Amino acid sequence: MSSKLILWMCLAALVLCASSQAQDKDSSLRVTGVGSVQVPADTTIIAFYVQNSSHNFTAAEEAASLKLNQTVEALLAAGVTEEEIASHRSEGRIRSHKVICTTVNNTTDCQDVMIDAATMRMVVKLKSIDANQTRKVMDAAEAAGADAAIWGYELSDPKSGIDQARKKALENAKAKAEYYASSYDLSLGESMQIEEPEYPDIEMGPSYSWDRHWRMGRMHWMHWMDPFSEMDSFWGDGYIPEGMAEVTAYVRVSYPVQSR
Repeated sequence: MSSKLILWMCLAALVLCASSQAQDKDSSLRVTGVGSVQVPADTTIIAFYVQNSSHNFTAAEEAASLKLNQTVEALLAAGVTEEEIASHRSEGRIRSHKVICTTVNNTTDCQDVMIDAATMRMVVKLKSIDANQTRKVMDAAEAAGADAAIWGYELSDPKSGIDQARKKALENAKAKAEYYASSYDLSLGESMQIEEPEYPDIEMGPSYSWDRHWRMGRMHWMHWMDPFSEMDSFWGDGYIPEGMAEVTAYVRVSYPVQSR
């Protein structure tokens, strides 16, 4: 018998013993269900950078700001909406020191040169994951003098994925409850109570399962729902491809049980 099965049976026995007052009296069984589904992301997160160098920061910042404003105009012309452009802009300063030497008629003259550079960055959450549309937007920004890089993807409307994951979690809980009840020769009634976190766990690809399970948010929910979580899933080979999101729902369900 596997250690996982032993843990589950011990947990079921504890729940039954704690809630049962007499053999012929109704008892309750509480189990945890987990369900995951993968759905396409609907948003591409793109960062745009501009940089300008000058002999003083004020001039560099003014030039960088102008270039970023030109980038915004190019993005709007390419079909990006104002709502997709984040209002926050991050700024940075870089100061470099160079020694420039010139040699004329065997005479070398060296000068210290200070170069000030200003950088600015903004983020666009493009409501599309179409590669052609994304490329069009990035090309427009680069033509305006900015650098562009895809930061990742996002699921801005997870309702469909949440509904699918919750359905699978409830099915998972029901299957566990039926197994435990059958193991103890009990009859299982309809669910009496369902507990679940306010928000599901949403993970964006690319990602492997062995990495995802140890992240703080998922560990918190797994322990809250069930301290004896399914350890074999920690070693699974599940993979979330780039551009996909995995939605995981957790439910804790109580069922009435009684001796047959």
